[in-house]
This record gives sequence, C-alpha cells and structure tokens, in this order.
Amino acid sequence: MFKTESGILLALFHLVMPGLGTRYTGLHRAKTLCLSRLTNRLDTANMIWWNSLRLRSKNPEIRRNAIEGLHVGTGSAANSRVFEVLAAGLNDDDLKVRCAAARVLGDLEDERAVDLLMPLLSSSSPDLRQTAAVALGHLRDPRAVDPLVLMLRSANPQDRAKAGEALRDLGWTPPNLDDQALFDVAIGNARAASFRGEAAIDPLVSELQHDTSFARRSAAEALEGVKDPRRIQPLLAALRDADPTVRVSAIHAFAAENAKPVVDALIRALHDSEACVRLAAAQVLARRDNPDFVPVFFEMLGDAHFEVRLACIQYLGRFAHPQITEALARFLTDGDSDVRLAAAKALGASRDAAAVEPLVIAMVDQERSIRQAAESALNNIDPNWPHTEAAQRAGSRLEAWTDCPSWVRSSISQVLTKLRSTADNLQISE
Repeated sequence: MFKTESGILLALFHLVMPGLGTRYTGLHRAKTLCLSRLTNRLDTANMIWWNSLRLRSKNPEIRRNAIEGLHVGTGSAANSRVFEVLAAGLNDDDLKVRCAAARVLGDLEDERAVDLLMPLLSSSSPDLRQTAAVALGHLRDPRAVDPLVLMLRSANPQDRAKAGEALRDLGWTPPNLDDQALFDVAIGNARAASFRGEAAIDPLVSELQHDTSFARRSAAEALEGVKDPRRIQPLLAALRDADPTVRVSAIHAFAAENAKPVVDALIRALHDSEACVRLAAAQVLARRDNPDFVPVFFEMLGDAHFEVRLACIQYLGRFAHPQITEALARFLTDGDSDVRLAAAKALGASRDAAAVEPLVIAMVDQERSIRQAAESALNNIDPNWPHTEAAQRAGSRLEAWTDCPSWVRSSISQVLTKLRSTADNLQISE
C-alpha cells in the first residue's frame, strides 16, 4: 500500500502525533521539520496518494489543504487521479473545500474541468460562483462563454465582475451594444459604457447598488453622459448615498437636467452635512444662470466652508441688485483671501456706485492681488472714483486707523495720497 519509506513515515507522523498531546513540543517541532523535508522528496504519485488520504479527515481545514496540496504537488499536469480527487472535492460539505477544488481545477490542463465548473456558475454560493468563473477564465475554453455572458446579468456585482474578468481572459468580443455595455461595466470601465447609449442604462443603474463606493461613484459619473430619463430616479436615490463622493458624482450627473424634482433635490443638497456635497450642488445650480435661485444663494453666503461661499459670490455677482451689492461688500473682509478676491471682482462687475466705499477700504488688504482687484473694480465702476464722496468718506475712515501694523499704514498712506491729490486738483480747478 505504501509506495515508499517516506510515505510510511509521513503517514505515521500524521496518525500518531495528534494523540500525544501538545505538551511534547520538542517532538512536535521534530515532526514539522521532518515532514517538511519528506514532503520535498515525495514524487507526484505519493503526493496524490497522501492528499487523497487527508481528504478523509473530519477537519475541513486539513481537507482544504489537501486540495491545495494537490495543486502544489502536481503543477498543471493533467493527471486523471488528481482530477478524480478534485471532482470529489467539489461535493465536499465545506464551502471552502469546494472553492479550493474549483480553483485548482482552473489550473489543470484537462478539458473535463470545464464540464465540472460550468454548473457551479449557478450555485447558491456567491463565493463558489465567482471562483468557478475565474477558473473558467484560466482554462480559456470557448464552451464557457455562454454561461459567463449569462452571469454578466447577475444581480450580484461581484458575480458580474468575475464573469467580466473571465470573459476578458477568454478574449471574448461582445456581439452587440447591450452585451458591450454589460461587459464594460463588469470590467470596471463604466465611462466606456456611457458611450453605448440606451444600452448602458440598465448596467450602470445596477452598478449604483454596488457594495463599493468607488463602483457606485463611477456609475454615477458615467450616467452624466447618458441622456435618458430612466436615469433620473436612480440618481436621485444616489443623492442619499452614505458616501459623500457618490452624492457629489450624482449631483454633477444632473448638470444639464432642469426637471423640477431634480432642481428641488439639488437645492436640498445645499444643506448637506458635507461641504463637498454643498459645493457640488452650488456649482451645478450656478451654471443655470437662473435669477430664481438668488434667495437660495443669499442664504448660503453664511456657509462655514470658504469654497461654498466663493461659489455663491461668483453666482450672485452676475446679477445687479442693491441687496446683492450690500451683501457682497461684507465679504471684502472675509477670512479667506479667495473669497475677498471674488467679492472684489463681483462688485466691479456690478458697476454699482454703492460699492465704492468698501472697495476703497479693500485697497489696504494684506494681499496684493486683492488690492489690485479692488482698484480695478473701482475703475470699472467709475474711472473718476477718487472724486466721489464715497471715496472721500472711505479716506476719512482710513485716517482713523492708527493702531495697525506698519505695512497697513503704508497702504493707507498710498490710498490717502491718491485721494488727497485728487481733492487738491479738484480745488485748484474750482
């Protein structure tokens, strides 16, 4: 029965040692070392025989290791005895053992393995289905194409991904747009699927239910390029996704959508707990140039995040209204320099004389770019702004700024010199 002395010793060690107990640590170490050396010397026949014996163990981990040992011991050789053992492993009570058997079958150069693996694609176990799909891809047998294409339509996103991976290994070319879109999404190329038109809707919408936020985000981004009303409800649902980056992508997907339910949802997103979501909603709504949104953006001017305030200022600056001028003037003293710069530019674009006084004050800002923007805005509003009463009032206010850093005093001096020079010239002309 035992083919070599090594096989006898190996069997004895496995059968005797478990009964000795763990207290014999020295003997246990000797066993491990001996087994390692003996295993390396075993030929293929002994390895098959020994792992077949281990498959009778009541311990599923030992049975799984036996299956994997067959793979290690035989490489990719098509050995009929190995095939029989693996076929038996597919009926094991333990899922991990069955998955191990399917995995090793995928590395055997035996066409019979395909016949065993294809039925597993309809298993009730997702792990077994997906392991079988990958194994079929390794075998590269065209008979596996049809059941793998069917698996592309599974409700399980991991099923779709593994089927796509296997079909790619098989070199499969989708025969129509529907299958091409399914395949694109399955292999993680959602953007490519968006170019398949209406065929992309179902696979991309299904991907919005994926268990990873990256896949959901990619699907939402891709749906921006698919102009089909069937995308609206799924994307509205994505606006409630737990991951804020998915919500951001869904918002941008609505960039060109003006349906009332969408606009209402975008306005609600302005109050999201995440600043990135509020910013995305503000940017998308601002693209519409709709004055009806002015009250909404007024409210958002008090947002805690500077980028949201910046987006609101840039939007409000497109509309000329005394209330807008008054509101934007307050942001010439915002704590963020980008916000102050945007406010200065927006006030210049408004051409509202009411902005002159706060803009003159802004000419002593600590940032050179803002000082320059303020002066440019003043010239845009009125080239003769230094002659205005508003500018002179601002000068009087600046003169009262005595307790300030030296660089501020220097800027104030320059502004006052400009204003006094204008005032003197005005008196001379009179």
